[in-house]
Amino acid sequence: MLVPMQKLTLYALKADRDALLLALQKDGSVMLEPEAGSRTLPGAEAVSAQLDKTGAVLQFLVQNGAKNPLFPQKEKVSYPDFLKETREGKRLTEQLDTTASKIASLESEAAALRTQAESLEPWLQLDIPLEQLSFTETTHCHVGFLPDKELPAFQEGMQNLLADWKTYGEGQDGQALVVLAYNRDEEAVKHLLKEHDFSEAVLPKRSGTASQVQQELLQEAKEREDKIARLQQETKDTLPHKQQVELYYDQLSAAHDRLQNGGVETVSAFKVQGWVRKDRTQRVENVIRSVTDAYQLTFADPAEGEIPPTVLENSKLVEPYESVVELYSLPKAGSIDPDAIMAPFHFIFFGMMMSDAGYGLVLTLMLYIALKKFKPTGFARQLALVIFFGGISTTIWGAMFGGWFGLEWHPLLFVPMNEPLKMLALCFGLGSIHLITGMLIKTKMLLRDGDVMGAVCDQISWLIMFLGFFLMALVPGPIGKYLAWLGAGIIVLFGGRDRKGIISRLIGGLLSLYNISGYLSDLLSYSRIFALGLATGVIAMVINTVAQMLWSAGPVGIVAAILVLLAGHYFNIIINVLGAFVHSSRLQYIEFFGKFYEAGGRAFLPLALRTKYTDITK
Repeated sequence: MLVPMQKLTLYALKADRDALLLALQKDGSVMLEPEAGSRTLPGAEAVSAQLDKTGAVLQFLVQNGAKNPLFPQKEKVSYPDFLKETREGKRLTEQLDTTASKIASLESEAAALRTQAESLEPWLQLDIPLEQLSFTETTHCHVGFLPDKELPAFQEGMQNLLADWKTYGEGQDGQALVVLAYNRDEEAVKHLLKEHDFSEAVLPKRSGTASQVQQELLQEAKEREDKIARLQQETKDTLPHKQQVELYYDQLSAAHDRLQNGGVETVSAFKVQGWVRKDRTQRVENVIRSVTDAYQLTFADPAEGEIPPTVLENSKLVEPYESVVELYSLPKAGSIDPDAIMAPFHFIFFGMMMSDAGYGLVLTLMLYIALKKFKPTGFARQLALVIFFGGISTTIWGAMFGGWFGLEWHPLLFVPMNEPLKMLALCFGLGSIHLITGMLIKTKMLLRDGDVMGAVCDQISWLIMFLGFFLMALVPGPIGKYLAWLGAGIIVLFGGRDRKGIISRLIGGLLSLYNISGYLSDLLSYSRIFALGLATGVIAMVINTVAQMLWSAGPVGIVAAILVLLAGHYFNIIINVLGAFVHSSRLQYIEFFGKFYEAGGRAFLPLALRTKYTDITK
């Protein structure tokens, strides 16, 4: 359900602000919101910069061998200890930040030195020291590259000029070339070189031959790389103390959140506004009263036009499916939370799409172990539980359809591949219930808002017509036909009631009746349940067939068959879990939510101790 929210306004003394924000953060019930004139508290920018630095240091540690598990085990820290800034964490952060900067600088220098050394490859046969490749009183020297295709024409052009030249190795831009021209023909040589796309080489400004300089450059690059290796080893020696840096990061994160909204202030007082759950207003007042008696606190329902944040609250079985809704969009405040109604359908559709009891048992066991071992929290935990429940549903539906790792064994209901029409009928039957449930929710919303006409003409009329179709197919007699005509008549007569003029309204009603194609399209979408279940079973059968063929090939074949069975079924489970989750969620988002859902809610993000690495025991 959607939890009612109230607007909080707090006036208090600036002298109590830090203590009040700290207490509110520990309680975690109030979402503060900036207003015109509100400002961050002093030190917010410095804390933000230090937080970014610490995050970069933790990433640097991961790059140097620190473990970075998907679900890290949080270190337990008492609340009083959490409030004391860890000096060791701060010291390590500064030390490692300096080390990271040194390594980055040395890596850049080493890369530049090796690039220069590599640029000398074409010139290694040049026996003239690099510092002598310059002009004299009577000559000019040109060092660079000439495209191979231009070399014959260049040779011909140089025959009548007072100049000498020699080629060396091959570079990216062509043939390495040194040209020594006397001053008399310098301009002609320059013109000839330009005409044949000559490009000047940029050689290191060092003394010695190219070979000698290259060795110097490589030696200097190696020295820097050795320094990098020593610094990296020093970094690895600090890995056992990584938890101190993580604690420091969480402390900075908590401080950063507190400093972001200091409210509007005068010389001695301040004011903040925010949102709180209606059922926690007294709790929040008790928290404030525990800090100071000098305050004024008011709670008010949202004013017209105000959109409070959305808070969902459901039972333990339904709560994990809030993650499915959040992946789409939170419901708008004042609308309906669909979780309790959506959860059974998602559970059923997921299991039907996997439809293999063996896969369901494996999936349930895998998720159970993962939940116990890694203990994920928040959104990750919710998503894992959705898959866990999906594994249970898969086991149930797999047993009903007789699917066990691609083998058929004692179906409790029927085998979909043997009786596809029954399976399609089951899919369309569940789809019809799903769609009608969405329409009934919309009817309830319209009646709640006082729109009786909309409920009758836009929802109930369609339900009457669909009931008529159902009775026409299953019940002898004209009752079904009369109901279908009644529903269609209401749609035609009142579907265009917003238009002016009788003719225009009738045309609008007829166009509304055309929406039956949309309902038919929605219903056909549920055939994907059969399609995905069929795909799971067929792939499993193929894996078994391949393994059976390999089994008869002797000891090597037996080993290969076992590998095929393990890898193949594992792959089939993973790929079909993804498909089942995506498509069962899609049926909620498009077909179900499309009938009634009002998206656009915003998340409730209270000022709280949201830690990444630390579990605070209050």
